Amino acid sequence: MKPKRFLILFTILALLAPLVASLIPGVALALDRTQTQKVIKTVVKFFAANKSKGKDGGFDVIWTGSGTIISPDGLILTNCHVACSNEQTGNPEDKFDTLIIAMTVKSDQPPQPTYIGEVVQYSLRGSGLDLAVVRIVSTLDGKPVDTAKLNLPYLPLGDSDELEINDTLTIFGYPGIGGDTITATEGKVSGFTSLQGIAGRAWIKTDATIAGGNSGGTAVNDAGELIGVPTQLGCGNESCDYTDCRRLQDTNGDGRIDEKDTCIPTGGFINAVRPINLAKPYIEAAAKGLATPTQPTPPTQPNRPAGKAGVSGMFFAPDVTAQDQPTQVVQSFPTGTKLIVFFFDFANLAAGTPWQVQLTLDGVLQEGLWAMESWSGPADGTSWVSLTGDPLPDGAYEFAIVYDGAVLGSAATSVGGKAQSGPTLSNIVFSGGGQEGNLLPAGIDEIEAVFDYANVNAQTQWSYTWFLDGEEVAGDNGPAFTKSAGQFSLSLTADEGFPAGDYRLELYIAGKLAAASNLSLAGGGSGAGGEGPIGPITFAEGADRNDKPVKPHKAGEAFASGTGEIFGFFDWQGMQDGWPWVSRWYIDGELVIESPGTWAAGASGTGYWLQIYSDSGLPDGEYTLEIAVQGQVVQGGSAVIGKGGVATPTPKPTGDVQVTGYIRDAKTGKGIPGALFLVLQPGITTADFEWTDEEVYAVGEADKTGYFELSALLERGEAYSLLIGAQGYVMISQDGVEVTPDTPDVVEMEIQLQKAR
Repeated sequence: MKPKRFLILFTILALLAPLVASLIPGVALALDRTQTQKVIKTVVKFFAANKSKGKDGGFDVIWTGSGTIISPDGLILTNCHVACSNEQTGNPEDKFDTLIIAMTVKSDQPPQPTYIGEVVQYSLRGSGLDLAVVRIVSTLDGKPVDTAKLNLPYLPLGDSDELEINDTLTIFGYPGIGGDTITATEGKVSGFTSLQGIAGRAWIKTDATIAGGNSGGTAVNDAGELIGVPTQLGCGNESCDYTDCRRLQDTNGDGRIDEKDTCIPTGGFINAVRPINLAKPYIEAAAKGLATPTQPTPPTQPNRPAGKAGVSGMFFAPDVTAQDQPTQVVQSFPTGTKLIVFFFDFANLAAGTPWQVQLTLDGVLQEGLWAMESWSGPADGTSWVSLTGDPLPDGAYEFAIVYDGAVLGSAATSVGGKAQSGPTLSNIVFSGGGQEGNLLPAGIDEIEAVFDYANVNAQTQWSYTWFLDGEEVAGDNGPAFTKSAGQFSLSLTADEGFPAGDYRLELYIAGKLAAASNLSLAGGGSGAGGEGPIGPITFAEGADRNDKPVKPHKAGEAFASGTGEIFGFFDWQGMQDGWPWVSRWYIDGELVIESPGTWAAGASGTGYWLQIYSDSGLPDGEYTLEIAVQGQVVQGGSAVIGKGGVATPTPKPTGDVQVTGYIRDAKTGKGIPGALFLVLQPGITTADFEWTDEEVYAVGEADKTGYFELSALLERGEAYSLLIGAQGYVMISQDGVEVTPDTPDVVEMEIQLQKAR
């Protein structure tokens, strides 16, 4: 009996235009069973191991961690401290030779070691982000893997900026205290943390339990999207004991629990998740086949300073400017305040040393507001952290800086009462040499500072002080204000031109700090025409042993299609070791590599280069290199790969559309075990189908939950006939389902079958 055609009753979560009946409305408020099962299959366990020298040819496990599959061709997102070796971290203790990837099979079974991976993108130490993207490269026995044919389940990326306080987060991973099988914990978003040097949200705070081994794992929002990376932050030295670390489990599988097993934190859970949006540039770069670039410089962090670590100049502000400066300085905050920004100066801080901001509210220590981090900034400078609430409760607030287990300093403020009605000075803006901002060219002979004032009168006493590298260079009492509100301008001049260095302007009202802002001068030259710190960029095909450009290209000269690497060379002057800086590579306007660091190449020099490369060849397009110093863009340039400066479109591949989904009972919503999804060979219609194996192109059989995956990929440009059915249910059939160039690589379907009468 030939099958009949029936109305298609299923919906599709991704675009497959001829099959769309209607979009699934909304999402559940928390992960349901189906979503949980999908997420579980994307969570992996990492084993950082060394190949055993014994006869069995096994592995000696050094440590473990978690990760999330983010693409069907085997890209996995995790923490750098989970997957990066000593070659990437610069830490000799991170040495291992094999990164084993264990796949989650079922929630009640240990993960199955299946693949070997390699890190293809990672955040440099200067960024402090601790992120890495791993690509599957071989099977466990070393056989190369064709990643295009992996078709792994993967988790879509969410938008961490859309998260709100009290949203639900579910954490998946392999914490050591959770045993051999996958563990899930659930909690609420309790807030967000911002930090200087990180654009947007630096951390997602949550009350969901996160323990050792969850590092690098999976934080999922209500829609089942990857929203962040749980990050266990290492201490960096033996004196840090903020977690109770015990060897409780045979983590290396040798049948013994001893010093060779991973030390598992059993207390002091760190409830901090790195937002997924901070990982997206690294994911995009990995997807394009780009490798994390190297640089011909000393380590991005200076050695541990010889002087004693300390903090000073602590104060509070209601907000920060785009240049990471305080809008104004306040002593207290009114009832209803939603944001407090805590500023502090620091000196002699060493990279990799654990530090944390702690808050005491009305004498009670508030746990988990800021995560313990490894210091990744310069040795000296100014930084800030913020505290948010909706609103913050009234009370007495004390902020303390804890560094290497000791309190370096603290400052107090309060929330409560009415808004300040007295005189205010705020929003300092610098200019000089025809430029405006908090980084100006060295050698200019005049610096102008404009600021706002309000609620003042002729009797208001105010003063100002200029500093250079911490030393007072000028200052005086300010003249009487002629209006109650407006703008005022201060000028600082030097006939011989100002040297490169760190400047600061502080404004006071009646002897109390009212506003402050930092300014850096970099570069060279003299007078109003002073030059910036970074010279023009020259693009080349390589660098020789002496770090000189190989085959430099002239402006407008395109690199040949298939070029594997581009180098950007530049000279520099008037820089200072310890200054934060960042390089960014864009392809056709899209950010693909961002490399923050701390300058360590001296005041001036020639031939510094930055690199972007791919072993498989860089894609055609326009490549832009942008360099920022002290948070301000100071140089940029572009190069093109491809003929005529126009990117050659990459043709859509064929045979790369995977179809997965669930087949459910239309009435109960439960999965139908054994239900079949048949795709017929191109050219065979449902009316012609004779039910032979030769006529079937692909088949998917539903498991006990109703989940299925087709056994073969669908080819773009082809049209197929489909049959979906199960015993006791009305069969669905459809002819002429076309797979177009715009069809996503993975199509997820939700199919409902009606009971037969």
